[in-house]
Amino acid sequence: MFNHLQYVPILKWKLGEYQALARLENGVKDRVTPLIEIPAVSYDFENSRVAKSLDEHLKDFGRRLKSKWASRPCFVDTKNIAASELLADGSHPLTRVMDLARTDGCGAIPVVALSSDSVYRQAVAKAVLQDERGAALRIVLEDFDRPSLAADIERCLRDVGVGFGSADLVVDLCDKHFLPVTAFVQTLLVSLQRLPSLNRWRTFTVAGSSYPKTLQDIGKTAMVPRREWALYRELVGKVGGDIRIPTFGDYAVAHPDPVELDMRMIKPFAKLRYTTPEEWYIAKGSAVRTSGFDQYRGMCDVITRQTFFDGAAFSDGDRYIAECAAGTETTGNLTTWVWVSSNRHITRVVADISTFHGA
Repeated sequence: MFNHLQYVPILKWKLGEYQALARLENGVKDRVTPLIEIPAVSYDFENSRVAKSLDEHLKDFGRRLKSKWASRPCFVDTKNIAASELLADGSHPLTRVMDLARTDGCGAIPVVALSSDSVYRQAVAKAVLQDERGAALRIVLEDFDRPSLAADIERCLRDVGVGFGSADLVVDLCDKHFLPVTAFVQTLLVSLQRLPSLNRWRTFTVAGSSYPKTLQDIGKTAMVPRREWALYRELVGKVGGDIRIPTFGDYAVAHPDPVELDMRMIKPFAKLRYTTPEEWYIAKGSAVRTSGFDQYRGMCDVITRQTFFDGAAFSDGDRYIAECAAGTETTGNLTTWVWVSSNRHITRVVADISTFHGA
């Protein structure tokens, strides 16, 4: 049952992120409905062209989703692929993604936005008709500036063929400045009152992120507040009886903006992110090209000695950290530490939500 005890992590569909999902305990998976963002085709900087065709980029989506998430529900958004990009046969990227998910028996639910063009909406409508799983509408703060917000929402839902009862609402705050939290919550409450039939939607999620866009100004270690989690708790305390309790969502241990880097021009450094009930502990090492990955052993050892370390049994990410510190697990590569940090984060947040709501 999807209610305020569920958790909606917004994840970019890359190796580290989907490995993090696959490695969750089944009990945690039951409390998670990820919103998966399909990334744009990567760019080949050396040859000044895209690395592959859109067909090649998407071809394994269904198989991978099935192997990592089985038939569990998930939201799927292709907003990061340019509206002008189509498959070789002329089909829309979202149509291809949903077709692949359907073929492999996955529980994908398409995501639409008020800014989605008519072709995108048609692709969502096609999936809604074929799968009968409804659709999700993703609202951003800028949408609340629309003078005809309610009418625009109702028109969008009609365009994709769903009513409130078969539509999931995601209010995505992105990386807005959440301070001061109390004032932000008051403004948000006023905005939420403008949403039509809020208590009739199938689900209602509020998501956001305060994860830093860059770690450039962070020292060797830092504690970074999870402000979106503080905002959510205050919001729940203020909603009263007029607005249903929202579900919590965030961007896990990543900034909302997609990043495409020319790896020839940068020197990636070792970094380890560990989510605590209130903050992220972020540790930075040296450039891995010159210092290697063995530095992760010391970074992991430091974490295992902290009072906030939950122990190796808490999540697969925690297990990996403990075993890396002990020398019984490899030091992996950069992708390894994405799944370790993300797996730990998702497990921690599910526990945080349960504790907060007394479940």
